[in-house]
Amino acid sequence: MRTLTTRKNTGGTFDFATGWHTVEITHAKYGDWNGSKFLELSFKDYPETFTLRIYAKHGTDGEEFAIGNVFRFANAGIEEVMDAGGEDNVVIKIDDSVEHLTGHHLNVLFYKEGEYTRAYSSIAPTLFKNAAEEMTQSDVDYWKGRAERRFADYNGAPSTNSTSNGTIVTDSAKRQLESAGISTSNDADIPF
Repeated sequence: MRTLTTRKNTGGTFDFATGWHTVEITHAKYGDWNGSKFLELSFKDYPETFTLRIYAKHGTDGEEFAIGNVFRFANAGIEEVMDAGGEDNVVIKIDDSVEHLTGHHLNVLFYKEGEYTRAYSSIAPTLFKNAAEEMTQSDVDYWKGRAERRFADYNGAPSTNSTSNGTIVTDSAKRQLESAGISTSNDADIPF
């Protein structure tokens, strides 16, 4: 005789549509894969197998910024704001213990990779204001656009269907491409 503990089935469905989703962090943990540190996030209303993994990245000054931006954009763990000695910069002291992320929100880009939905590692903030900064709708749009450009650069040209090569082009990305003189229509003649 044995027992088995399983998650209750709420009978709901999950919203895995491609594009931006505002998600609530329910669980976060640090890990290491082949010597690379990462932070893995799980979200409310999504299965625990659907996670976002952010790998640590360091700037030329040695400061880690990718995981730091998770805390910054989630408005989590901020303890102190210090002057950085200039007009444009401040130093934010963050307690990066994972429990500070629970209950906080991020904007996450969902995309298709084959038949599966994935969460892209470049995130965007939600609207908030704290002692260090205020994230307005303009700021949120900026970070979303930056993530979309990075996604397009990393994954190549947009796919012609919704599931082929893990790419999407959102409305804001289309506007940015078109304002740069790049066509986003799918009705061009095939060049062969």
